[in-house]
Amino acid sequence: MADVPERTQRRADFLAQTARIPFSELQRYFAAGRLILASDDLDLIEVAVQLSEDNAAQFEQWLNSGLVKGVADEQAAAWLTQDDALWAVVADPWVLVQERKEAAIPEEHSGA
Repeated sequence: MADVPERTQRRADFLAQTARIPFSELQRYFAAGRLILASDDLDLIEVAVQLSEDNAAQFEQWLNSGLVKGVADEQAAAWLTQDDALWAVVADPWVLVQERKEAAIPEEHSGA
């Protein structure tokens, strides 16, 4: 695990890069198999941090519980048809998305 200042900076960097993006702009990542759906029950920024820290144990737990998964073709088609905007953040080479409908992602983002 990263030290606290480094982890805090990584979290701030991901937070600054998080935005609502129409699925139409994310299609190429879906086509490349690089789009990961995180449950609304998870903190999207924390998922990005854990991925960047290569925390395989945490990801396995999330995968096994269905909290993190690849995007199914049917889901992608629905997002495209409905022209949905998703919360997204890049954790290279992955793009993490969430369907949250509210206007802001985490509370700390609202002050930025």
